[in-house]
Amino acid sequence: MHKTDKIDLSRIWRKMKVFLLSRDTFIFLFFLIISGLFWIIMSLNKTYETRLSIPIQYNNTPAEIELMAELPNHIVVKVKDKGTTLITYTSARFTPLVIDFNDYDTYNNSDEWSIPTASTFDKEIKELLAPSTQVIDYFPSHIEIEKKLLSQKKVPVKAVTNLEYARQYYPSDTIQIIPNEVTLYGYQEIIDSIQCIYTLPIVAEQLKDTLSVDAELALPNHCKSDPKTVKVVAPVEFYTEGKQMVPITVVGVPENLQVRTFPSEVEVTYMAGFSHFKTIIPADFTITLQYNELISSNNDTHPLTLEQYPSHIVKPKLKTEKVQWIIEFVK
Repeated sequence: MHKTDKIDLSRIWRKMKVFLLSRDTFIFLFFLIISGLFWIIMSLNKTYETRLSIPIQYNNTPAEIELMAELPNHIVVKVKDKGTTLITYTSARFTPLVIDFNDYDTYNNSDEWSIPTASTFDKEIKELLAPSTQVIDYFPSHIEIEKKLLSQKKVPVKAVTNLEYARQYYPSDTIQIIPNEVTLYGYQEIIDSIQCIYTLPIVAEQLKDTLSVDAELALPNHCKSDPKTVKVVAPVEFYTEGKQMVPITVVGVPENLQVRTFPSEVEVTYMAGFSHFKTIIPADFTITLQYNELISSNNDTHPLTLEQYPSHIVKPKLKTEKVQWIIEFVK
């Protein structure tokens, strides 16, 4: 670029700055803005037509029916008013209109019925709008409902859980499901093949207290249930160590013989929750030896097995794993 070009550009820029900062320019821009505002105000005072979308909410849809077509989720209302009023609707959030199936007895007797939009919602819609707004039309003019009656069957519910407990915390009882069965609705060929319904997986970590959740059901396609959810309760409590001295019993011994074991009783250790801790007694445990197994063995010791113990304890363990034994004649 030549030096003369730089001089010309800088001269042009200075002239533009003088023009933009001049008093005449500010006056011109001021009146331009004022005239624009007047034009907008006059335009908004004119009457226009527009369309408003108002949501619909469906309540208490009967579980025993299937709607054969998707119902509209909103109504379009054609309205007429001044622009100053219509512009307020652009950011408005309308309260949903409600269709409650409990208000309609028709669906019990007919597979198809029609809800007229204007007569059903005219009063509610006008309450949502300004008094000056005129409602011209509704789209759709009717809400067409078509249904099919479903078959039903009561099925038990099973909980799917993945629970991890904090240290020394364990289940204090079996998991409860309330209710433990639901009514399943669906096509006959589908529900005939279903024997039970499972919950969606329930996951929890570091549990220290009873878990109670409302669980959704893993329903097959085209099936519904009543109720839609069940309450799953997983009792949890703190466990502490306990121990009992349990006698060893030898079974199958002939009447003229007696089998002695050394020791004659064994200490059993376990973990138990506070709610059951004081109720546990030695009779709740069973350690037995079979006479036929003893005499067929070439050893004078025999391994022990804890055959029975309370269901509400965990980690039962025998302190002594083998015992010596002898056979004596009874006089």
